[in-house]
Amino acid sequence: MVEFDKIVEEMDGLSRQQWIQLILLMLPAVFVGSQMGAMVFIGASVDYTCEMPIKDNLSDYRMPTVVLPVARYFENKVSGRSIWNIFTDTDVTNCSYWWPGNDTVAKPNKTEQCTSWSFDTSSMFKSSVVSDFLLVCQDEYKIKLSQAVFMFGITVGCAVFGHISDRYGRKTSVVASAALGGALAFAVAFSQSYVMFMLLRSLSGFCFFSAFTCSFVLATEIVAPKYRVRVSQTEQAFFASGFCILALYGYFVREWRMLQIIISIPVFAISSYYWLAHESPRWLISCKRFTEANIIVQKFIRTVTLIIYQFSYSPEIDDRIAEKKSYHEFHHGPMDLIRTPNIRKKSLMLFYCWLVCSCVYYGLTLNAADLGGDPFINLFLSGLVEIPYSLCIPMLDKWGRRPSLSLCLVLSGVSCVTMLFVPKSLLWLNITLSMIGKFSIAAAFGTVYIYAAELYPTPIRNVGIGVCSSFARIGGILSPFIAMLNVVAKPLPYVVFGLMSIFGGILALFLPEVLGIRLPETIKEGEEFGK
Repeated sequence: MVEFDKIVEEMDGLSRQQWIQLILLMLPAVFVGSQMGAMVFIGASVDYTCEMPIKDNLSDYRMPTVVLPVARYFENKVSGRSIWNIFTDTDVTNCSYWWPGNDTVAKPNKTEQCTSWSFDTSSMFKSSVVSDFLLVCQDEYKIKLSQAVFMFGITVGCAVFGHISDRYGRKTSVVASAALGGALAFAVAFSQSYVMFMLLRSLSGFCFFSAFTCSFVLATEIVAPKYRVRVSQTEQAFFASGFCILALYGYFVREWRMLQIIISIPVFAISSYYWLAHESPRWLISCKRFTEANIIVQKFIRTVTLIIYQFSYSPEIDDRIAEKKSYHEFHHGPMDLIRTPNIRKKSLMLFYCWLVCSCVYYGLTLNAADLGGDPFINLFLSGLVEIPYSLCIPMLDKWGRRPSLSLCLVLSGVSCVTMLFVPKSLLWLNITLSMIGKFSIAAAFGTVYIYAAELYPTPIRNVGIGVCSSFARIGGILSPFIAMLNVVAKPLPYVVFGLMSIFGGILALFLPEVLGIRLPETIKEGEEFGK
């Protein structure tokens, strides 16, 4: 049997059919990127004021001017109810109001929590899940909670659709995840309660994110090995462009339900790949479906001088499949990552670096609207600065993996921590530091993926990458909870992100360099490597 790699390597570049397939397989990254950043706008704060129940005698609700020096009373023209908008010397609160017991204003009788609010539809956002489901005051945490549950859905979905991809095919997994994910994401726009919104969005994340991961795998499997790094870089750039496109959509569509519909339709459209995309020839060969593999490969071959290969049965195929099955399923698993001391040490450091990269990456992305200024420009820049990070990847061959990863993590961390010392008046500097942090953490993410694949020995390489990816998902789940620290102090989340990143950069210095060194092929070599 002729190896598929040998065929694509003999081709002079990429054929027209390969280019068409690659472009198709890059588009899911854009659509999924828009969904990943959607909470920036659909969960945006809408200006609101506390609505007080008013009796006939307004004197019963006199505001205690000693305790609250300035109070403004006005009529809500929409509801007909009266509203107190309360301002103190140090704070503005729309979550409670005073009920004075008598005309003595020095000691009011009690404080009541607001149960009804009036939202300003003339503000930056006409509506969001905050205004529709009253996610304010004591329920404000539910915004971040829904994002954490959404990330959890993605974590589980990647594992499930990864199995579907291996068993039923890459294209099948892409189509199924897009069809289900797109339909569920569309249904999110019609949520009638917070619980319904959170459930539908987490289920949509469970499905649609795998359209991105499975299309990425399919894209790397139809090209020669020498093109895989470039395909990976381009895929990440397309993913980042999804944030830019979302920012443009958000600028023109300020109503969250309509915005959710607009960004969901393209995800569902990926299901058309059932007719447009080809299955992975590598996967077909591994399943002994040679006729289908031959048809696809002949479409990829564009030169008449190239030998027309035909895949056919060979005992070698059975041997490889059996060897792979026994080698990976029965002999090696996650426990091999921590069984021996040196591999365990490297694994723990890699786990932390992956967790930090994901946590800080999504933390900076989803907090773009909280920086101040124009949230649409902030998110657009957040995606834009990530696109050129792929230009840094070739420098790995010059500087090495270890210093590159450490530098990127430390630079991102220092940028985040520095925001603590920048006054609010220097808004441009805060935004600049955040963008430097985003660029650096994106570069670190790309670096650690390559680094981990090279550090692990061949028998546990896939297992290692899989477990590292799981820790990255955990980082994504933790990110919204760290962002909630802004109720304590606005820059506190950035400080936490920064310290985590700096510590990761220090840990990276204790990993062995792999540049110019033969990679370990056995677990024994992996244990000896970098001691």
